[in-house]
Amino acid sequence: MIIERGLLATIFMTAAIGFSGFANAFETEIGEEQIAEAVSYGKKYKGAKVFKSGVVKAACFGKYPESDGGLVMSKYVELAIVSAMNSKKEKETTSDAIKEIQSAKSFKVIVLVSEKGIQTPGEVQITIKQGMSNILPQKTEFGRKYKDNKQSIVGVFWYDKIDTDAKTAIIVKTKEQERKYKIDFSDIK
Repeated sequence: MIIERGLLATIFMTAAIGFSGFANAFETEIGEEQIAEAVSYGKKYKGAKVFKSGVVKAACFGKYPESDGGLVMSKYVELAIVSAMNSKKEKETTSDAIKEIQSAKSFKVIVLVSEKGIQTPGEVQITIKQGMSNILPQKTEFGRKYKDNKQSIVGVFWYDKIDTDAKTAIIVKTKEQERKYKIDFSDIK
Protein backbone atom coordinates (compact mmCIF):
# COMPACT_ATOMS: atom_id res chain seq x y z
CA MET A 1 0.00 0.00 0.00
CA ILE A 2 2.80 2.43 0.92
CA ILE A 3 4.68 1.49 -2.24
CA GLU A 4 1.56 2.12 -4.35
CA ARG A 5 1.11 5.60 -2.83
CA GLY A 6 4.76 6.39 -3.40
CA LEU A 7 4.52 5.19 -7.00
CA LEU A 8 1.34 7.19 -7.59
CA ALA A 9 2.94 10.30 -6.06
CA THR A 10 5.99 9.88 -8.31
CA ILE A 11 3.81 9.48 -11.41
CA PHE A 12 1.72 12.50 -10.45
CA MET A 13 4.80 14.71 -9.85
CA THR A 14 6.42 13.60 -13.10
CA ALA A 15 3.22 14.38 -15.02
CA ALA A 16 2.81 17.75 -13.29
CA ILE A 17 6.38 18.77 -14.04
CA GLY A 18 6.11 17.54 -17.63
CA PHE A 19 2.85 19.38 -18.29
CA SER A 20 4.02 22.60 -16.64
CA GLY A 21 7.14 22.60 -18.83
CA PHE A 22 5.01 21.95 -21.88
CA ALA A 23 2.64 24.80 -21.02
CA ASN A 24 5.50 27.30 -21.19
CA ALA A 25 6.92 25.99 -24.46
CA PHE A 26 6.68 27.67 -27.87
CA GLU A 27 3.23 26.72 -29.10
CA THR A 28 1.60 26.89 -32.51
CA GLU A 29 -1.89 27.17 -31.01
CA ILE A 30 -2.97 29.59 -28.32
CA GLY A 31 -6.19 29.30 -26.31
CA GLU A 32 -8.46 31.93 -24.84
CA GLU A 33 -6.86 31.68 -21.39
CA GLN A 34 -3.37 32.23 -22.84
CA ILE A 35 -4.66 35.12 -24.96
CA ALA A 36 -6.09 36.85 -21.90
CA GLU A 37 -2.85 36.18 -20.01
CA ALA A 38 -0.68 37.61 -22.81
CA VAL A 39 -2.83 40.73 -23.19
CA SER A 40 -2.76 41.25 -19.40
CA TYR A 41 1.01 40.74 -19.41
CA GLY A 42 1.41 43.45 -22.04
CA LYS A 43 -0.73 45.84 -20.00
CA LYS A 44 1.50 45.22 -17.01
CA TYR A 45 4.71 46.01 -18.96
CA LYS A 46 3.63 49.03 -21.03
CA GLY A 47 5.61 50.15 -24.07
CA ALA A 48 9.28 49.25 -24.35
CA LYS A 49 9.30 47.91 -20.76
CA VAL A 50 7.92 44.68 -22.20
CA PHE A 51 11.33 43.96 -23.79
CA LYS A 52 12.92 43.89 -20.32
CA SER A 53 10.25 41.52 -18.94
CA GLY A 54 10.96 37.85 -18.37
CA VAL A 55 8.66 36.42 -21.03
CA VAL A 56 9.85 38.65 -23.88
CA LYS A 57 13.49 38.60 -22.78
CA ALA A 58 13.40 34.78 -22.96
CA ALA A 59 12.39 35.08 -26.63
CA CYS A 60 15.34 37.39 -27.43
CA PHE A 61 18.77 36.30 -28.61
CA GLY A 62 22.07 38.12 -28.97
CA LYS A 63 21.97 41.67 -27.60
CA TYR A 64 18.47 42.49 -28.85
CA PRO A 65 16.89 45.07 -28.63
CA GLU A 66 19.96 47.25 -27.93
CA SER A 67 22.25 45.78 -30.60
CA ASP A 68 22.74 42.86 -32.98
CA GLY A 69 20.54 39.90 -32.21
CA GLY A 70 16.84 39.25 -32.51
CA LEU A 71 13.50 38.11 -31.22
CA VAL A 72 11.38 35.01 -31.89
CA MET A 73 7.76 36.18 -32.02
CA SER A 74 5.57 33.33 -30.85
CA LYS A 75 1.85 34.06 -30.71
CA TYR A 76 2.06 34.67 -26.96
CA VAL A 77 5.06 37.01 -27.26
CA GLU A 78 3.50 38.90 -30.17
CA LEU A 79 0.24 39.41 -28.25
CA ALA A 80 2.15 40.60 -25.17
CA ILE A 81 4.13 43.12 -27.26
CA VAL A 82 1.08 44.38 -29.18
CA SER A 83 -0.79 44.77 -25.90
CA ALA A 84 2.15 46.60 -24.28
CA MET A 85 2.41 49.05 -27.18
CA ASN A 86 -1.35 49.64 -27.18
CA SER A 87 -1.38 50.12 -23.40
CA LYS A 88 1.28 52.79 -23.67
CA LYS A 89 -1.07 54.67 -26.03
CA GLU A 90 -3.95 53.93 -23.63
CA LYS A 91 -5.67 51.77 -26.25
CA GLU A 92 -7.10 48.28 -26.00
CA THR A 93 -5.88 45.43 -28.16
CA THR A 94 -8.67 44.85 -30.69
CA SER A 95 -10.37 41.51 -31.21
CA ASP A 96 -9.34 41.71 -34.90
CA ALA A 97 -5.66 41.99 -33.91
CA ILE A 98 -6.06 39.07 -31.52
CA LYS A 99 -7.81 36.91 -34.15
CA GLU A 100 -5.11 37.69 -36.73
CA ILE A 101 -2.34 36.57 -34.36
CA GLN A 102 -4.34 33.58 -33.10
CA SER A 103 -5.05 32.24 -36.60
CA ALA A 104 -1.55 32.78 -38.01
CA LYS A 105 0.15 29.77 -39.58
CA SER A 106 3.51 31.51 -39.41
CA PHE A 107 5.67 33.31 -36.88
CA LYS A 108 8.23 36.10 -37.16
CA VAL A 109 11.90 36.22 -36.35
CA ILE A 110 13.01 39.82 -36.08
CA VAL A 111 16.74 40.50 -36.33
CA LEU A 112 18.58 43.74 -35.71
CA VAL A 113 21.73 44.36 -37.72
CA SER A 114 24.23 47.19 -37.42
CA GLU A 115 25.46 47.59 -40.96
CA LYS A 116 25.51 50.45 -43.45
CA GLY A 117 23.99 50.28 -46.88
CA ILE A 118 21.30 47.63 -46.55
CA GLN A 119 19.05 48.45 -49.50
CA THR A 120 16.73 45.45 -49.60
CA PRO A 121 15.58 42.94 -46.98
CA GLY A 122 17.13 40.17 -49.10
CA GLU A 123 20.59 41.48 -48.24
CA VAL A 124 20.11 40.00 -44.78
CA GLN A 125 19.64 36.25 -44.82
CA ILE A 126 17.88 34.73 -41.82
CA THR A 127 18.10 30.95 -41.56
CA ILE A 128 16.82 28.59 -38.89
CA LYS A 129 19.16 25.60 -38.65
CA GLN A 130 17.93 22.38 -37.08
CA GLY A 131 20.20 19.37 -37.52
CA MET A 132 20.92 19.09 -41.23
CA SER A 133 17.92 21.26 -42.18
CA ASN A 134 18.31 24.90 -43.13
CA ILE A 135 14.90 26.53 -42.99
CA LEU A 136 14.49 29.75 -44.93
CA PRO A 137 11.72 32.27 -44.33
CA GLN A 138 8.68 32.32 -46.59
CA LYS A 139 9.30 36.07 -46.90
CA THR A 140 11.64 38.71 -45.57
CA GLU A 141 10.76 42.38 -45.09
CA PHE A 142 12.11 45.53 -43.54
CA GLY A 143 11.17 46.23 -39.96
CA ARG A 144 11.96 49.37 -38.06
CA LYS A 145 14.85 51.66 -39.03
CA TYR A 146 16.98 52.79 -36.08
CA LYS A 147 19.66 55.41 -35.50
CA ASP A 148 23.32 54.56 -36.05
CA ASN A 149 22.75 52.41 -39.17
CA LYS A 150 20.71 49.82 -37.29
CA GLN A 151 17.97 48.12 -39.27
CA SER A 152 15.53 45.42 -38.25
CA ILE A 153 14.62 42.70 -40.72
CA VAL A 154 11.62 40.43 -40.28
CA GLY A 155 11.72 36.82 -41.45
CA VAL A 156 8.37 35.01 -41.61
CA PHE A 157 8.55 31.24 -41.02
CA TRP A 158 5.90 28.52 -41.21
CA TYR A 159 5.12 26.89 -37.88
CA ASP A 160 4.83 23.45 -39.49
CA LYS A 161 8.44 23.58 -40.79
CA ILE A 162 9.88 23.89 -37.28
CA ASP A 163 10.64 21.10 -34.81
CA THR A 164 10.35 22.85 -31.45
CA ASP A 165 12.18 19.97 -29.73
CA ALA A 166 15.27 20.09 -31.98
CA LYS A 167 18.52 21.87 -31.22
CA THR A 168 18.18 25.15 -33.05
CA ALA A 169 20.36 27.99 -34.25
CA ILE A 170 19.37 31.17 -36.00
CA ILE A 171 21.96 32.30 -38.52
CA VAL A 172 21.99 35.92 -39.65
CA LYS A 173 24.16 36.59 -42.69
CA THR A 174 24.91 39.99 -44.21
CA LYS A 175 27.51 41.25 -46.68
CA GLU A 176 29.94 41.94 -43.86
CA GLN A 177 29.32 39.19 -41.30
CA GLU A 178 27.62 35.98 -40.27
CA ARG A 179 26.35 35.45 -36.74
CA LYS A 180 24.98 32.27 -35.21
CA TYR A 181 22.66 32.33 -32.19
CA LYS A 182 21.60 29.19 -30.33
CA ILE A 183 17.99 29.23 -29.19
CA ASP A 184 15.78 26.84 -27.29
CA PHE A 185 12.10 26.94 -28.28
CA SER A 186 11.14 25.50 -24.88
CA ASP A 187 12.28 28.79 -23.28
CA ILE A 188 9.84 30.79 -25.42
CA LYS A 189 6.27 31.08 -24.23
